[in-house]
Amino acid sequence: MRHKIIKLYEKAEKKGFALGAFNFSTNEILQGVISAASKLKAPVIIAMSEGERAFFGCEESVAVYNAIKKKHPHIILHADHTKSFKELKKVIAAGYPSVHFDGSRLSFRHNVRETRRAADYAHANHVFIEGELGGITGGSTTHNERLRDVLTTDMLTDPEQAKEFVELTGVDSLAVSVGNAHGIWVDKPKLDFKRIKEIKKKIGKFLVLHGGSGISPSSFRRAISLGVNKININTEIRVAYAHALLKGLHKRRDYVPYHYMKDVISAVSKVVEKKIIIFKADNKI
Repeated sequence: MRHKIIKLYEKAEKKGFALGAFNFSTNEILQGVISAASKLKAPVIIAMSEGERAFFGCEESVAVYNAIKKKHPHIILHADHTKSFKELKKVIAAGYPSVHFDGSRLSFRHNVRETRRAADYAHANHVFIEGELGGITGGSTTHNERLRDVLTTDMLTDPEQAKEFVELTGVDSLAVSVGNAHGIWVDKPKLDFKRIKEIKKKIGKFLVLHGGSGISPSSFRRAISLGVNKININTEIRVAYAHALLKGLHKRRDYVPYHYMKDVISAVSKVVEKKIIIFKADNKI
C-alpha cells in the first residue's frame, strides 16, 4: 500500500496539485468528505488524530474505510498526529496504510531517534509515514488570540535541519512549520514562502502543510507551486458541522436524525469541495 500512496504523491507533485487531508470524527463528516471527493473526482486523504480515533474507534475507522475504498479506491486513510511508538504500532496493527509520527515536541535528537524507529517499523509493514519538524502550534478549534502574537521564529522549521532530519529518519514526507498553525485565529496566517522553497530544495521529499484552516486561496496556490503536496483541513470542517447541526436542531419539529443530518453532511461537503478546487485536485482520478 505504501508504494501506491507514494505514486499518488508523485502524481500530485508532477501535475501541480495538493492532496487534501480532511479530518473526521463522525460518520456525517466522513460522508461529507466522500461526497465532495466523488463529485469532483478527486483523490483525498481522510485523517484521524489520536483524539478522533479514541472517539470514533481505531478499528472501527479501518472497517469503515475498508468498506468505502471498494467504491472509492482513490481515498487513503491516515493516522494524524500519532505521538508515541505504542500508538503507531496500534494504528498499523488496526490496518492504517498511512501514519503521521509527530515527535515535534521532542528535542531534535530525540525526535530523530523516535521518528527513525517509527519509520523503520512503518516501512517494514508497508505503511507510508510522515514525520514532523518544527512547532505547529494551536489546536483544531477557534482561537481568540492573534497568531502573530503566538508564533515565534524559533518555532519555524529550519531548512538545513530539515535536510538532516529526513536523511536520518527516512520518512516519506515531512510536515513543516512555515507560518501555519492549527485552528482559526483572529488574524490570517502568513506563510513564509521563501522558507517553503528552501526546505523543498534541501529535502527533496513530499511536503505537508498542517493547519490549513484560515489560509487564503492565493497562499495555498503559491505554497503548492513551491512544492507543498498535502494540506490538512480540520477546523473549518468542524465549524461548518457545528453551525449546520445547531441550525438543524433549532428548526426541528421532529427528532429523526437523518432529517437534519443531511444538511450537516451538505455543509461539510461544501467546505471540502472549495478546498479541493483551491488545491487543484479536482478531476485528478
